[in-house]
Amino acid sequence: MKEARLALAAAGRGAWPGLDLDDDFFLRHLERHLAAAPDPEAALARVRADDFYLACACAAGSPGAVEQLERRFGGVIDAVAARFAPSKDGRAELRQMLRERLFAARPGAEPRIASYSGRGFLENWLRVAAVRAFVNAAESERREIQAEGDALEAVADGRDVELDFLKAHYRDAFRAAFSRAIARLEPAERLVLRLSVLDGLTCDEVAAALGVHRATAARRTAQARQRLSDATREELSSALRVGDAELDSILRIVESNLDLSLSRLLARDE
Repeated sequence: MKEARLALAAAGRGAWPGLDLDDDFFLRHLERHLAAAPDPEAALARVRADDFYLACACAAGSPGAVEQLERRFGGVIDAVAARFAPSKDGRAELRQMLRERLFAARPGAEPRIASYSGRGFLENWLRVAAVRAFVNAAESERREIQAEGDALEAVADGRDVELDFLKAHYRDAFRAAFSRAIARLEPAERLVLRLSVLDGLTCDEVAAALGVHRATAARRTAQARQRLSDATREELSSALRVGDAELDSILRIVESNLDLSLSRLLARDE
């Protein structure tokens, strides 16, 4: 409904009264993002008015918008930059590069800040954007001058610096979310996972242990795994407060090489 969209614009304007942003631009920008969502009205309810309005003002080139964003989130960007550049001048170069990457647009294109959907905290979106930008800068420098350094050595060794950073940043949150998700399972669900994962039983052996048909054992195992996956996602989403796209990326990253096994947690539960 248009009223809800106008209310979102009003809430954003209230959060940033000093920014001059045309309502029509804001609504068009909002509609483009909602149109890309599977359920536009549900997506609308999740948009953070203050963050989205500020990002939209930056995309529109509203006077003072970029300065406001950097004033609010400069500490987040500085913390990431410090991981890639030991010197003050190096960090300043990274911040300037990120500024150009996010807020400068090529002819006929929108600036990258326009891709922020408002679903999830702008702080987290900027952190991920900064990591990606700084990794690209480090890799480009390596190709040009073959300089050595911690981050560049990791690239030279064939490691993914962005993956390493995000994995380290979110590993503890994932572990905690995964543990809480297991605790949410019913005893019968933990039992079937213990049999299939911890004890390594085949589907036929699980069926025999439970005294059920093979198809029933397979269905219960699949349902327990799905419940665990869904619960982990819910717990991690609640803890990190990021949007769906960011959450999917984080889950793929930390699950790929996580030093935490379902077997270990189930063994503790015995």
